[in-house]
Amino acid sequence: MDVKEMKQRLLDLETTFSEKETVLTDLDRAIGDGDHGVNMLRGFKSLKDKIDDSSMASLFKTTGMALMSNIGGASGPLYGFSFVKMSNVVKDDIDNDNLKAVVTEFANAIAQRGKVQRNEKTMFDVVDRAREALENEETLTFEVLQQFATDTKVIEATKGRAAYFKKDSIGYVDPGAQSMVYILSALIGDDIK
Repeated sequence: MDVKEMKQRLLDLETTFSEKETVLTDLDRAIGDGDHGVNMLRGFKSLKDKIDDSSMASLFKTTGMALMSNIGGASGPLYGFSFVKMSNVVKDDIDNDNLKAVVTEFANAIAQRGKVQRNEKTMFDVVDRAREALENEETLTFEVLQQFATDTKVIEATKGRAAYFKKDSIGYVDPGAQSMVYILSALIGDDIK
């Protein structure tokens, strides 16, 4: 995938988050503070005026800076920091090997910034399982990523705002896990397996 295509995929996330704003807000209202949908849409809406597509690294870095500045709550620093970190490993043409490196860096950045591990009902549950699937040469489709998010329903939250709900958080998909599905789907693309 080249810079032009990746830029379009990132810009298209504005449409995705516009369509999914209510879904994310409803999830966040159940086990959070109800602003995840609005925040994600605001962040990706800001990209068109802020990103530099002179190289893939610049595209990722400026995406990260825009997300940090425009997404409220914990998600802005997490997603923003991750894109900045991914800019250090991404190549101008993403092939399968580079995709593995990018998703590994994404998972590492979320773990580092969020101080999280698997099975704590966070976005990390999706990105780390995606990293593992790519390492194992498994095909990642939207459906597979969605299943990773759906699997967070059975986890009791121990991190973030959802942790306040304790056992009452069980039965809901984590909002960050759900937004991670949309972002990873854009990064991975249909043509990369």
